[in-house]
Amino acid sequence: MDKINSNTLHKSPVLVPDCLNLVFNYLANDKNTLFSCLFVNHLWCNLAAQHLWKDPFSLTTRIQKVKLFQVYVSSLPHKEIRQLNEKGLKIPNLVTPNFKLPYFSYLKQIFYRKIEECALEWLLYEDDSDSSDKFSLNSFENMEYNDDDISDEEYKPTESELEVSSEESSDECSEDDSGSMKIVFRDTFFQQDPNHPIFALHQKALTFAVFKQLLVSCNKLDVLNMSLFSSNSTIPNIVLIPGCHTAFSDITVFNFFQKGIYGDAERAKIICFLNILGYSSRNISKIEMIVDTEIEETYISNLINVQEDLKYLTIKYAQGRTNLQSFLESIPQTLVYLELYAVKLSDCSFNALFECKNLEEIKLVRCRFICHKLDQEQVSESEGLNLKKIFWKENIYNHYKYCVSLIRGANKTLKEVVLCLPANRARDITDTNEILNALAKFCPNIELFAILDVYSYYTQLVKVFESYPWENLTFLTLGSEHSYSVPYVAIDRLAPYLPASLRKLRIACAVSEQDLKKFFDICQAPIEELSIPNSNQIFTNRHLRIVRDYIKEKRTLKSFDFEFVHNQVISYELWNEIKEMADTKTHHLFDPFYYPSCDLF
Repeated sequence: MDKINSNTLHKSPVLVPDCLNLVFNYLANDKNTLFSCLFVNHLWCNLAAQHLWKDPFSLTTRIQKVKLFQVYVSSLPHKEIRQLNEKGLKIPNLVTPNFKLPYFSYLKQIFYRKIEECALEWLLYEDDSDSSDKFSLNSFENMEYNDDDISDEEYKPTESELEVSSEESSDECSEDDSGSMKIVFRDTFFQQDPNHPIFALHQKALTFAVFKQLLVSCNKLDVLNMSLFSSNSTIPNIVLIPGCHTAFSDITVFNFFQKGIYGDAERAKIICFLNILGYSSRNISKIEMIVDTEIEETYISNLINVQEDLKYLTIKYAQGRTNLQSFLESIPQTLVYLELYAVKLSDCSFNALFECKNLEEIKLVRCRFICHKLDQEQVSESEGLNLKKIFWKENIYNHYKYCVSLIRGANKTLKEVVLCLPANRARDITDTNEILNALAKFCPNIELFAILDVYSYYTQLVKVFESYPWENLTFLTLGSEHSYSVPYVAIDRLAPYLPASLRKLRIACAVSEQDLKKFFDICQAPIEELSIPNSNQIFTNRHLRIVRDYIKEKRTLKSFDFEFVHNQVISYELWNEIKEMADTKTHHLFDPFYYPSCDLF
């Protein structure tokens, strides 16, 4: 008994696989540490390999990409290699790796763009070193693996394994470290020319072959990112990939980015891809699509409608389209986040949107409403929305009552509102005033409010603050359309009605120095952060002196952001004086109106 107890006391504790997986999940972005875990023991090797091969395309250096792609190319079936050779792609004689672990089945994330990048690097360069140089992450292949072996005996790698480990764990790899690299294509008419049509065809063929093999070999994917490498890239023909249904069945995140106006054949491939994905997967929780070609909203609706727990949906059309018959037919009620850019909507779309009780944030930019005979009284009312953020920009063809209905439905839950509304017609101003009235009447808990082209709506805005003070407002932005040119905004008229809760103020419109001084004299809110994006040189040294005096007198301003313009004459002595009293920033100022471009490449 004493002997048994002695052995038990001296035996090292063992972490069960579930605990190790939690640790490795925490180390997901630390590839160096994960690679070191391969050499602890057999159990650690197996589990660490699963985490390393979840997303192998996260490798960044050229040499790493070439070696990784070498592994995949060498694992292609002989039939695929023969077909590639028939297309003029000269695949060198590669030794098929004899893996003891099913690395390809560990794959959980596919980024099509990264596969294209690796294919490009591999086509340009091929490692001509001795075959004993091993493949990426293959240095532990000589370990004797046993499913039941959880021994804590330390694994001691050989010298060659340590050499490869050091190479793989290094984050710095010079472009000149390629050793004896050789060009795969030596034909003089497109040597090292990735833009040559024949080279592009070879890249597409090789990318598709590897993509096909990954889908066939992997177990089930979590993330499918079909962002394309360039405007010359095309979506793979999913019909030619048997077994893709199994790989797609558990996808939770789907991204699709495409640029370039496609013909009917390529457009049909995109539609087919979306249909098969919708047929295979019901568990996608996040969909993000940016489409440059004319794919009707109906096909996208077919994909999103079958998802049982879709929470995040982003759809952007990068190009304007002429077909007005198609629209986003319905919107899942499970949504938490919705972002639409240049998407065509209908009354049915908004009625479905009003039923999304869990929706917390919505961004509508340049969306179009396809019905031109809408009666104002036909807009449905929404109730019980959990909406916290609204970003409404340039939706010039959407009836303002849809925005009002969202506001009424959100009621006290609405916290942040950004309005970028047109003021080209008298009707636009009237409609915007109705939106402002709805915000003031139904949403008393606004914390962030930003309005563009404030001059056109300023009179109504002053009335809103005078009649319905937002007691929780902490951030206010007054913006200007296009340029900060005259007429000036009489900002001092707003000062008496600003709530005491206001802490951050962004003045992105033209304001005279007299009105700015009156504003600071009257305003009782303890402003802590002031931002002035001076892109049109409206603000001068006189404005800065007023800000300096405000800092000295009130002693509440802690941060001042002021954007200098090239060749603008600003007193550096005055600026240095302000810097001594407050934190300053002179570029990359926060802009609540900013919306990223859809240009992908």
